[in-house]
Amino acid sequence: SLAINTDFGLVNGGSSQKEGEFTYCIYYEEDSFSIKKKKKIRGGILELKNAGIRLKASETSCLTDISFNSIFFIGNLWLPPIIVDDSTVPKFMNLIAYEMCPDFDNDFTVTSYMCFLDSLIDEAEDVKALRHAGILYNRLGSDEEVAKLFNKMNTDLVPSPTIYIGVKRQIHNHCKNMWINYAAQAYDTLFRSPWTCLAFVAAIAALYLSALQTYYAIHQPK
Repeated sequence: SLAINTDFGLVNGGSSQKEGEFTYCIYYEEDSFSIKKKKKIRGGILELKNAGIRLKASETSCLTDISFNSIFFIGNLWLPPIIVDDSTVPKFMNLIAYEMCPDFDNDFTVTSYMCFLDSLIDEAEDVKALRHAGILYNRLGSDEEVAKLFNKMNTDLVPSPTIYIGVKRQIHNHCKNMWINYAAQAYDTLFRSPWTCLAFVAAIAALYLSALQTYYAIHQPK
């Protein structure tokens, strides 16, 4: 299937900016796995965070440069950087309308990207998380305004059944493992700040010293 990826302003992970300029990357992508309908991913970014999934900015701004990898109980979701400003809606809506032209043979890359992003964004906190990860640059206004923009813009859009399906499958497999969820939540609780980390280390040290003291008390030579 033919994929068209569009650069909407950030190049090389945000090291340089070219606003209003479109760069098209074309290549072929195949995936036999398909889905029947558009779904939210687990309940947004907050749910992904609870499952130990971190947001990372991709090295390029191509719309299909979305990937997922995991090491033990920590997952990384890589997303292309995007600038959101007054021109975002007309840019995307014009490209989506172009994709829907009957004479244009494509796999609905822009539409699928918007649906994928919408599946992550439910509220302002999700937009805030994307900003902090260096993925979304908000030049529009409040995070709440950006969240409403994406939710409204994606009404009734139907994505391609193949684009990003591999990433969605990996996220689903990561999130459904309850041991991964428990480990991720414990890690987030224990290492949320330097103080909780120090408290955890102190507790382990206290247990070790207590066990050592008990051992020597029992095995003390008479």
